[in-house]
Amino acid sequence: MIQKNIIIVIAFMWILPASGCFWVTTKSEGEEIKQDIQHIHDKLDKFEQDLKKERMHLTEMIGRARTEVEKLEETLNRATRVLSRNSADFGAEMENLKEKLRNIDGALAELRHGAEQSDEALRQAHNQMRDFAVAAGVDLPVDEAKVPQNANEHMQLISKAYGDGRYSEVRSLAKVFLDRHPTHGKADDVFVLMGKSYLAQKRWAKGLGVLRDFTERYPKSALTPEVLYEMARAFFALGDCTDARILVDTVTSRYRRSPFAAKSTQLGKQMKRERGRCTS
Repeated sequence: MIQKNIIIVIAFMWILPASGCFWVTTKSEGEEIKQDIQHIHDKLDKFEQDLKKERMHLTEMIGRARTEVEKLEETLNRATRVLSRNSADFGAEMENLKEKLRNIDGALAELRHGAEQSDEALRQAHNQMRDFAVAAGVDLPVDEAKVPQNANEHMQLISKAYGDGRYSEVRSLAKVFLDRHPTHGKADDVFVLMGKSYLAQKRWAKGLGVLRDFTERYPKSALTPEVLYEMARAFFALGDCTDARILVDTVTSRYRRSPFAAKSTQLGKQMKRERGRCTS
């Protein structure tokens, strides 16, 4: 209402001249001023109505919020009463559960101890069986599920086993590799390591068999000079100097630039010095 009166005063001030005297208006101009003032009145009435609606809406929202808060407080009070009433029973139940868990932990500890003893016994038995197999010249198979499917990773396992002197494992891994990757670019390397693993154990005949198979399977391999040299060394160890000399001559004549040509020359000199070892 105050705003309405202010606007009316302002409207009347429009008709005051700057000199302080009334400005004489015509009848038509007066009607226009009345219409403008009425328009302003209408706008103010609408503004007040909208404001009342907003206040009523805000009052309703505050009332609903208070109701929700009261409900929440009542719910919390009920929960507090229930917890207070059941706290003694809950505590007793928790103690019973803790006692049961302690008993279960004790039983599990006994089972773990028994399992550890069983695992140790199994490890010892496995080691004894492996040692016996190695002594008997038997290669134990590897668990293929534990061998990487990636050929390069598989190769690394074979090389490491050879470097560590685990020759039986070398052969088992090599057989798996050749089954899985028969056309791999490093298959000839694997074959050579398999043959050399026998020679490292002084199982000359076995090594010769593998290396002879190599020459038939990979006749164009770059590893041929090394294989022929290793075969010559194996023949000499067996006392077969005739075949050893043939292989030495082959390496020194056909593969002069190979580092194994020099090694073959040295082997030939050793054979001359130790002729007493030759049986043929």
